Amino acid sequence: MNAVRLIVLAVAALAAVFAAVFVRGAMQPAAAPAPVIVEQAAAPEVMQVLVAARDISPSMRVSASDFRWADWPVEAVMPAFLNRNDTPDALETLSGSIARAAFVDGEPILPGKLVQPGEAGFMAAVIDPGMRGVAVPISAESGAGGFILPNDRVDVLVTTDGRNTGYISEVLVENVRVLAIDQTYVEDGESVVLGSTATLELTPEQTRAVALGVAEGDIVLALRSVADREGGPRLPDGSSNDQNQNGREVRIIRYGAEQRVALGGTP
Repeated sequence: MNAVRLIVLAVAALAAVFAAVFVRGAMQPAAAPAPVIVEQAAAPEVMQVLVAARDISPSMRVSASDFRWADWPVEAVMPAFLNRNDTPDALETLSGSIARAAFVDGEPILPGKLVQPGEAGFMAAVIDPGMRGVAVPISAESGAGGFILPNDRVDVLVTTDGRNTGYISEVLVENVRVLAIDQTYVEDGESVVLGSTATLELTPEQTRAVALGVAEGDIVLALRSVADREGGPRLPDGSSNDQNQNGREVRIIRYGAEQRVALGGTP
């Protein structure tokens, strides 16, 4: 066998070996990729803070049921928030407060937006929007014998000496709310000792009429029945109190005879 044939045989053998290796590698399944390890982010640390359990409107008296504890991310907790660790009794402490501003459901409670009985600004928060708090002098005799309490409704009368015409009694306003007795606000059901002043919730028009009545004569508060409170403050003629001062009437009683006249008019 000559050298040429030997070289041809060697080349063929090598080609066969390479072909076998290639076919074997192609028939084997591809190796599975290495698994990717994903590290889960740690759950954020939370703290329970006091939030509103429902929408709260300004001048609304709140109770413990108006609040709830909610989880809040620690990094988002503001210093003014009330947290359960530092103030565990916040539900009971804030019960009975008056809202200075509105809260929406789920909003963190800020103590500065609430005012509690006895604190400065409490009475201003109690008064309904558009109304005024006016103090009038009273006594046990002029205050229904001491049975008038905050949140009662009264009629305000003034008695003046008409000299030649005798005493004149006028109904200044009807069905107005008593805010306080001697600047002390109490919860419903508690008793108070009747003081020398009563704070009434009045409209601006009623405020002027009552102030004039206080300057002219003696003020008497007539306690209204619970069944006779519906409809808010009323004028002596039974109409709504949202009309202007010029259209309001008062009732004058002279020597037992009743007469109605327009405010500012002559009887």
